[in-house]
Amino acid sequence: MAIKVDFITKEIFVKIITTFMVLFRAAYLLYFFETKEILDDFFFAKSIIGVVAIVSILFEIVYSSEINKFKDNLSFVKRFNILLTKLAIILSSAVITIGYFSFGFGSIFIHLCILSLWAIMNINSNYFLLIFRYNSKNTRVLLYYLLISIFDILLLISFIEWIPNLSLNSFIAISLSILISETIVFFAIFSKFFLKTFRIGRVHYFNEKLSFQMFFKVFIILLIIALIDITDKYFLSLLGDGSITYYVYGLKAPLIIRQSLDIKSNFFVQINKLNSVKKINKIFLSTIKKLTPFFILATILLVITVQLFEKNIVKLFNIEDYNLLKQIIYIGIIIVPFYMIWDLFYRFYYRKNMVNKLLIIALFGFIANIIFNYLFSFVFPFGIIGILISTLLVFLFYNIISYRNFF
Repeated sequence: MAIKVDFITKEIFVKIITTFMVLFRAAYLLYFFETKEILDDFFFAKSIIGVVAIVSILFEIVYSSEINKFKDNLSFVKRFNILLTKLAIILSSAVITIGYFSFGFGSIFIHLCILSLWAIMNINSNYFLLIFRYNSKNTRVLLYYLLISIFDILLLISFIEWIPNLSLNSFIAISLSILISETIVFFAIFSKFFLKTFRIGRVHYFNEKLSFQMFFKVFIILLIIALIDITDKYFLSLLGDGSITYYVYGLKAPLIIRQSLDIKSNFFVQINKLNSVKKINKIFLSTIKKLTPFFILATILLVITVQLFEKNIVKLFNIEDYNLLKQIIYIGIIIVPFYMIWDLFYRFYYRKNMVNKLLIIALFGFIANIIFNYLFSFVFPFGIIGILISTLLVFLFYNIISYRNFF
């Protein structure tokens, strides 16, 4: 008799597979560039592009119920696709302009230009993925994640190893592989649906009134969250070259666990289909229950790998301060479960129409994060570890307040 596996479990398994590919990409970058300024610039630029990437989450959260209601109406789908693309282009233009005046025509600016194009493509991909989720076209959703990770690795290695011009300017290959892989997979998975949508001609507007006040509030919340990551990277840049890379790679392994168990979009789709608060709370608790064994297993494997293969890792990647890297990894393991629970709580606020409260909480967390970053990294001599302490305290605050609000 065949064993039935629900879509959440299937998505977890697929994301575990793609996670190994992401780890391979990260390891390859560290092997090729080591802990150099080149990687610092890329990770800093990637965090800045988070300001553009919030458009995807913005539309998912604010208009998820409308998308669910009109998911089969191509005119509606086209209208929303145009709106989010316009907003993404406006934000990308603003980021590139500010980036030019802030960093000049250097590697950070070039990364910003390439990653801005990627963000626009990725926003469109996520929009169509959301529609596919509501239409239960789950195979295409899983195929998207698999193809993205495969093409990204193949293109990155091809650019650096076999194309002479890109080998000389290898920092470009890091961003370019992300952009081209997203473009290829977008047309492979979504081109048929995309063309079908845009052939309908003129967009017809609806009597449904869209809440632009809500839209603005959620945009501010997401912007605040993106700025937290940017300020973290800024404080790290003040700690010297290589600090951002140590931080990113130390957190990479624990965050990979979160990424492989990332089902927040699926969770949001589920709770949007429910009307009972009791049922929503039940979904929340059952989701955490499903994630827990995967997280525990991944954590055990990570700790064993870090401890047993220390000499091999140091030799292969030429890491100068492995003890620092281990400290970041272990603190990251403590942070990640709070981060994952916050991913779910965060969507509770929108589902239960508590956006004003969420805005206040997010703003308070942002201010506290800046104070803690300065306090623990510069007043007290904790350096990079101080940034992690700040992050942990902010997530603890978010989760404690949220638990009191909902349970």
